[in-house]
Parts: sequence; C-alpha cells; structure tokens
Amino acid sequence: MKKPVQQFTLWQVFRAPILIAALSLFGLVAALLGDGAWDVVGELALASSVAATLWALATRRR
Repeated sequence: MKKPVQQFTLWQVFRAPILIAALSLFGLVAALLGDGAWDVVGELALASSVAATLWALATRRR
C-alpha cells in the first residue's frame, strides 16, 4: 500500500533557502564593510551556507 504524499506549503519549501541567502548576504556585507570582529562574523555567516550544503548532501534521501 502506498504512503500518502505529503504536501508542503510554500513557506515550508523556501524557508531554508531564504535563511541561507540572508545569512550569505549578511556575511558578504559584514566582511566587506567591517574590520576585525566583523571579518570573523562574516566568515562564520558565509561558512554556514557551506555547512548547510554539506549537511544536505550527507543526509539526502534517495
């Protein structure tokens, strides 16, 4: 017997990509405009998008 197909809302589908885009944009602006601690904050924000991508690839369902 087939499992029922789960329907996702638009917000559920685009919540993570919007968050990743916002963090990336913040990281770019912080790294470009700030010095010292802002560089570190920018690097961490940009690294979060890489970490999210690696996590998604590692936990991907086939």
